[in-house]
Amino acid sequence: MIRFSSHLSMQFTALPLLERPAAARAAGFDLVETWWPGADAAAWADAVQQAGVGVACLNADGGDLAAGERGFLNVAQRYEQTLASFAEALALAQRVDAGAINVLAGRRVPDVPLARQWDVAVSTLRELAGDVAIVVEALNEHDVPGSLVPTPRRAVELVEAVGSDSVRLLYDAYHAAMAGSDPVAEVAELAPFVGHVQYADCPGRGAPGTGCVDLNRLVEALDAAGYDGAVGLEYASNDRETVRAR
Repeated sequence: MIRFSSHLSMQFTALPLLERPAAARAAGFDLVETWWPGADAAAWADAVQQAGVGVACLNADGGDLAAGERGFLNVAQRYEQTLASFAEALALAQRVDAGAINVLAGRRVPDVPLARQWDVAVSTLRELAGDVAIVVEALNEHDVPGSLVPTPRRAVELVEAVGSDSVRLLYDAYHAAMAGSDPVAEVAELAPFVGHVQYADCPGRGAPGTGCVDLNRLVEALDAAGYDGAVGLEYASNDRETVRAR
């Protein structure tokens, strides 16, 4: 049965980061997820365990997000940084028994052939692939100009090029809609590649009902396609606005 996961980097934001797992639990969630919690990683793991919630997905460190970085799988000069960031995420994932690690692919680098960047991303993901599930997320070019994987289909091409059962697609309905897709139709087609799903309405990255992506229809399409993982709610809300768990 599909369950909702509260994305704690976007939800319960009226509360300090370390208080959000307990707030999610109080709202009925038994799963949470997060972007990389940085220096608070160990304390965040403690808070998750104390709250008694599981972790559906967590991001590896994708660099300076405020400055526009979105990972660097495609940058050969940052290979060692990618490995180190993943190792830190893996340690946290193992501690909280996370279902998957989201490794952000990055943005295209000027003056480097795209084919070369693609090869670097593929080879790096092959190096990271192992026992833990890795998911690759498409980031639309309206929000992230120059995204290496701007559409879910392009992300699937990357997954297929890696050729490992442990590397899957993170299907983000908001990013898919911003890229021009109909998430309800597309997710059924791409379901064999999906390792995790995230949702925010589009446009605006708001709560269900604020845009054109029907959450109930998306869940029905996922059910029909045989997906039984979590759907991460990654829309902005404070502790009074979060959709309660199913």
